[in-house]
Amino acid sequence: MNKPVRWGVLWCVIFGSIFHFSSFGVAEPRPNIIVIMADDLGYNDLGCYGCKDIPTPNIDKLAGDGVRFTSGYVTWHMCGPSRAGFITGRNQSSFGYYKNQTTPLDPHQGLPKMETVASLLQKQGYVTGGVGKWHMGTTNDQHPNSMGFDDWFGFMSGGLMYWPLDHPSYKGKYNPLKRPAKWRDIHHTMPVIHNNEPVEWDQYLTRELTDAGIHFVETNKEKPFFLFMSYNAPHLDLEAPEETIAKFPADKMSKVPGVKPEARSIYGAMVYELDLGVGQLLAKVDELGLADNTVVWFLSDNGGMKRTSDNRPLRGAKGTAYEGGLRVPMIVKWPGKTPEAVVLDEMVTSLDIGATALAMAGGNPAEAGLHGKDVRSYMTKQTDEAPHNVLFWHTGKAPGPTGVIRQGDYKLLISKSKVELYNLKDDLGETTDLTASHPERVAAMRGRWMEWNKGNVSDLWKTPPKNAYQYGDYEWLKGSQHYKAGQE
Repeated sequence: MNKPVRWGVLWCVIFGSIFHFSSFGVAEPRPNIIVIMADDLGYNDLGCYGCKDIPTPNIDKLAGDGVRFTSGYVTWHMCGPSRAGFITGRNQSSFGYYKNQTTPLDPHQGLPKMETVASLLQKQGYVTGGVGKWHMGTTNDQHPNSMGFDDWFGFMSGGLMYWPLDHPSYKGKYNPLKRPAKWRDIHHTMPVIHNNEPVEWDQYLTRELTDAGIHFVETNKEKPFFLFMSYNAPHLDLEAPEETIAKFPADKMSKVPGVKPEARSIYGAMVYELDLGVGQLLAKVDELGLADNTVVWFLSDNGGMKRTSDNRPLRGAKGTAYEGGLRVPMIVKWPGKTPEAVVLDEMVTSLDIGATALAMAGGNPAEAGLHGKDVRSYMTKQTDEAPHNVLFWHTGKAPGPTGVIRQGDYKLLISKSKVELYNLKDDLGETTDLTASHPERVAAMRGRWMEWNKGNVSDLWKTPPKNAYQYGDYEWLKGSQHYKAGQE
């Protein structure tokens, strides 16, 4: 090989290590990627979505600096399957994840060993971090470190009390637990861990998680990174610092049907604390000079709970297949690429976040088997073409004909006993069932959903006997009341 050719090859290698090429256009530096996921946040509980009683200036600023979606969807109406869909980039019914974990220490429940968005980004040279709620299983193979996360700070269960268990407000209720413990108490009393080590903590949990996210960014500022900020706020229990609750007097809160003012007060404080955390994290990204090359997504894992949240003008809440369970706040900012303060109305899904992230990193979402779309062209308004003309959901807790198809403006809900058809453009609140007047559309959409459903598989697990799996012997459980040597 002559010298000019050798130098040409060398420059190609150097150039390729700095930039990646894609169908999106010219060479782009690989951005850092942060995904901030709230838990059970109502569609109308951010200022940028119309909330009047809970100030969320930091999340509103994110929307003002970027793009806000009005038809952002998740893949299920409750935490576990929705998060399984997001973290794998695949519709969770395609691998049999139909319900929440009921017993976190049951080794049969949770994600099977498979690629995740994090592991795919690792292969592209990203350092990957996660903070907060895992909810994907507790075995060694299901640990975040085994599922693509270089660094994990949080808890393995589906929720956690917002104060350490010896906090005086609990009056010894959770430490020690009575045996046999209820599944919910097991979920909410797991230790906070950093990778495989339990850690001591002494502040409000949302603040603790924010500090961990900031630490990850500071530690990895020299490398391209992916950070999944998996907050559990504002999921129950309703807990917040007293001084924050005082900012939200019950008699000043919005009157939301089915929500008690006292619950709305504490919930408001929890959302406010979440917003503060988002602001502190993004301020650190800016302070470190990373903001111009960091993509930030914000969304909820499902709709808000009917006893705390405001999902209006949507019908339903968490746990339902109506829009209030599946449609969520969703925002993205890509500095210099996404326009500012733009609202986009076409359908996007949480699966698109993983696909877009992988494409940004130089990977190929289709070759990786991801079910989402690379939506860079849409979110930057290089095109107005909708990323999806149809979306499918399986919304049952077991395999069978239970689900949703949205095709254009129309949405069909399917169950064993009936179907419901709505025109979301004319009737966002899903008040008028059109099945009787559109029989041909109903038959066509149902047939299309049934064809899609052939690709879904059986349940990953069966619900265990009551009071089973009270203990585990994992390293990260040592020192916890849930640890017992010799357990599965």
